[in-house]
Amino acid sequence: MKIFEFGDQSKDKLLLIHGFQQPWQVWNAYIDHFKCNYHVIVPVLSGHDPDQKEDFISFDADAKAIEEYIIPLYGREIYAVYGMSMGGVLAATLWQNQNLRFDKVIFDGSPLVSMNGFTKSFMLKFYLNITRKTQQRDQKTVEQATKSIVTTDQLDSFLKVMDNMSDATVENCINSIAAFSLKSDIDTPRTTPVIFYGTAANESLAKKSAKFLKKNYPNAVLQCFKGKAHCENSIYHPNVMIAELERIL
Repeated sequence: MKIFEFGDQSKDKLLLIHGFQQPWQVWNAYIDHFKCNYHVIVPVLSGHDPDQKEDFISFDADAKAIEEYIIPLYGREIYAVYGMSMGGVLAATLWQNQNLRFDKVIFDGSPLVSMNGFTKSFMLKFYLNITRKTQQRDQKTVEQATKSIVTTDQLDSFLKVMDNMSDATVENCINSIAAFSLKSDIDTPRTTPVIFYGTAANESLAKKSAKFLKKNYPNAVLQCFKGKAHCENSIYHPNVMIAELERIL
């Protein structure tokens, strides 16, 4: 797993975790903004390396790789982790492992509750199809990517990630997301969980996750973006999300 670092290493740590099929460059605007006041750490999730083929195995495996990188260098104290979409599931895994200690655990459109078999099967078929069509440079599929997962300036980075993405990575990611359910009793009282979510149809799992957080973690902060689709602000309006993060942080 590649891990990039930006800013002064002596400052509070801000861990940014990208989502499924996203290039790590989705964080470019965030890095430019936050590296002045934080030490920004950006992992490249397994199976998402633009330079080499590898398989995503599990959230546990990626969490272990992140922990084994950070702890010897910087200890266990991480001020905040922000996970976008599937990246939030990895952030949740790190939180409930309790090997790293967070003040803020921030989720954006993240599915923190398990999904039924029908939804899993649909998503698996959909994303395998999207991956293969992207690798074949199907024009409509590539154009759609700039409307749902990356900005136009990040398209080349996205295509490199997709070219190296295996069926095994897609299957393991979707199966892991479908099976994941955040624990309801993580004993970290100093940690404030935060979740951003929209109201479009593709945010149904995120809305369920928000309800779960509020029910089980009374100190949770919920921020609903009315009319917005999955991670729409974080991807296409980073200035809006950066302002929200500044308020939370």
